[in-house]
Amino acid sequence: MKTVGFIGSGRITRILLNGFKNAHLSFGKITVSETNETVLDALKADFPGIDRQELTHPER
Repeated sequence: MKTVGFIGSGRITRILLNGFKNAHLSFGKITVSETNETVLDALKADFPGIDRQELTHPER
């Protein structure tokens, strides 16, 4: 089973996921780490198969 993961769910992640989709590549698991719930929710709306990985900020 192939897996792929991304740190952040911005423009580059969306471009790559669209490229994979257009090339008919499939993955057993797609994981995205993102601190902004709104951005992640928008990405998941377009790519419902992705999983969320908790990404926390270190204490300062």
